[in-house]
Amino acid sequence: MRLILFLGLLHLTLMTATYYFINQYPISILALLITSLITTYLLLKRQYQRHQTILQSLDHGLQSLRDNDFSISLSQQKETSYNPLINAFNQTSANLRHERQRLYQREMMLDKVLNASPMVTILVDHRDTIVFTNNSAQQAFELNGSIVGRNWTQLVNSLAPEFQHALNHQGESIFTLTDNQGAQQAWHVTSSQVTIHQARHHLFLLKSITQELSKQEVATWKKVISVISHELNNSIAPISSMCHSGELLAKNLDEPRLNRVFNTISGRVNHLNDFIKGYATLTKVKMPNKAPVNWPALIEQLQVLYAFELTTELPTVKLEADIAQLEQVFINVLKNAHEADNTGKITLGFSTTSNTIEMTVNDNGSGMSAEVLQNALLPFYSTKHSGTGLGLALCREIIEAHNGKLLFNNREQGGLCVLIILPFE
Repeated sequence: MRLILFLGLLHLTLMTATYYFINQYPISILALLITSLITTYLLLKRQYQRHQTILQSLDHGLQSLRDNDFSISLSQQKETSYNPLINAFNQTSANLRHERQRLYQREMMLDKVLNASPMVTILVDHRDTIVFTNNSAQQAFELNGSIVGRNWTQLVNSLAPEFQHALNHQGESIFTLTDNQGAQQAWHVTSSQVTIHQARHHLFLLKSITQELSKQEVATWKKVISVISHELNNSIAPISSMCHSGELLAKNLDEPRLNRVFNTISGRVNHLNDFIKGYATLTKVKMPNKAPVNWPALIEQLQVLYAFELTTELPTVKLEADIAQLEQVFINVLKNAHEADNTGKITLGFSTTSNTIEMTVNDNGSGMSAEVLQNALLPFYSTKHSGTGLGLALCREIIEAHNGKLLFNNREQGGLCVLIILPFE
C-alpha cells in the first residue's frame, strides 16, 4: 500500500513538472522521467520478489501441513498486508499441532490400557493381516515373536479345533480349552466388524471367564450349603431335645435297649451337627490377612506335622499371604498325599516365574481317575469312606482368594502332582 501511494505521488509530481517545465528544461525533464521509470521498475521488481518469497513460504508451509509436519510457522513481514494471512497460517498450524499432540496422548493412553487389559484384543484388516494386538493376545497364543503382520487365517488354522470354531463364528460364543497344566479354561469370544480409515476391519475380543465361572460356582455351593444347614439345624434341634427327654424317661424304665437306642440317636445327631459346622466354615472363609511369608518357619512347622522331602531351594522372592490359611492348604494337601502314598515318599518343590511362585507336592500313590480329577474340588464330593468333601474345596476357596490356582495332575511315573500357583508383586 505504501509503495502504491509513493509511486502514485511520484508520477503525479512528474506529470506536473512535465506539464509546466517541458519547454524550458526538456533534457532535465527527460532524464527525470527515465530515472523515475527505472526507480519504478526496481521498486516493483523488489516488491514482486518479496511477494514471491512469501508465496513460496506459504507453499512450503502448506506442503509441510500436507505431510503431517505441524511444527512449521512463518515469521511476520514488514509488509503488514501479508500479516493477517501469515497469522491465519500460524494459527492453523498451532491448532493442528495441538490436536495431533492430544491425539497422540490419547493413543498412548489407549495403548497402555489395551496392553494392561486381560482381555485379548486382535484387529485384522481387509487383507486378512493382523494389524494390532495387545500383550494378552501374545500370551494367549503362546507364539514366539510378535503376531502383528501375520496372516490371520493361517494363524487360526494352527490353533485347536475349539479355538478355530469360536474365532470363525460371527458374534459371541463360549468355548473351553485345556491348558498345558491340565486345567480347563473357559473363554468368551466376540467378533465384530469395524470401519477404520474407510476400510473394513475385523475386531476379535477374547476374555477368560474361568475365574468368573469358578466364583459363581462357589457362590452357588455356598447358597446350597447355607440352605441345607438351615433346614438341618431346624430339624436337629427338636430331635436332640426329644432324644434328651427320652433318655430321662428311659432311666425310670428297666429296659437297657432304650438306652442304646437313645445313645445311638444322640451320637448320630452330634455327628450330623459337627458335619454341618464343618461345611459352615466353607461359607465363612475370611478375606486373606496378608503378611510376608517366612518360608523356613513355615516349612519347619509343616514337617513336624507331615514328613516330606524338600527337593528345591526355598523361594527368595517376597510373597504376601495369609499365613494361617496357607498353612491350612499345605496341611490338607500333605495329609491327602500321605493317605494316598503308604511309603511316605512325599516331595515338595518350589519354582519361580516372572510373577508367580509354583509349589508342587508329589506322591507315589495311585493318582486320580478322570472323574475324580474333574470333581475333586467340589464340595460334598469325596472318595473316602468317612470324608466330607470339604478339605480340597476349602483349599480352593483359600487359593482363589489369593488370586491363585490349585491344580491336580496324574504323574507319568505314578502318583499325583498337586500344583499351587500364587502371584507375587
